[in-house]
Amino acid sequence: MKKDLNSLLHDWPNNFIHDTELALLLQKSDNARYSLVKRALKAEDLIRLRKGLYLIADKIRQKLPNEFELALQIYQPSAISLESALSFHGWIPEAVYTTTCVTPKRAQEFENKFGVFSYKHVPDQGFYRGVNRSSIGTAVMFMAAPWKAVADLIYTQRKEWNNLAQLEEDLRIDHDIIMSSDKVLLKELWQNYPSVRVQKVLKRFLSEIKKNQGKAS
Repeated sequence: MKKDLNSLLHDWPNNFIHDTELALLLQKSDNARYSLVKRALKAEDLIRLRKGLYLIADKIRQKLPNEFELALQIYQPSAISLESALSFHGWIPEAVYTTTCVTPKRAQEFENKFGVFSYKHVPDQGFYRGVNRSSIGTAVMFMAAPWKAVADLIYTQRKEWNNLAQLEEDLRIDHDIIMSSDKVLLKELWQNYPSVRVQKVLKRFLSEIKKNQGKAS
């Protein structure tokens, strides 16, 4: 006996399913499949994340998915960066209501019942430099380290911070956080980020941090 769509979705091995996977699962004509998916969306058995990608409702009833986990499913390849990464690491005090990401593909923005997911284009070269595999509970994600998020901000928003004071004031970053930050990664990004403009700003930051630490000692 053929299983109905709900049973098939219940047996699906993960929380997400694509149109192409539904086509293989259902083995019906396009019109018949669209009709079944439309009914599943109306009944909220499926939740649309973007065109062609759905969340299976009965797999998340006990625990809503993490927005960062969703972000990396909605548009690939991507990494959490910019304001979302800085907030995650405690560098900025504000809550971030749009989940901000970077991607080597073209910029995109998606909105669904879980929020707004914004993807800014950055160079493909060294895309994962300064990006770490992180987890929150069972959710696995790619998260930019703080200086990588700053570098991406300089690139995507054309920031022209001339010194650390401007960076700290603009983003409301505590000076002590900057002073105790990862200088090894900052130097690596200064030397390798594929944008001369970004490199110049990061080099100024590193020089100023070293100068301030030299005075303190």
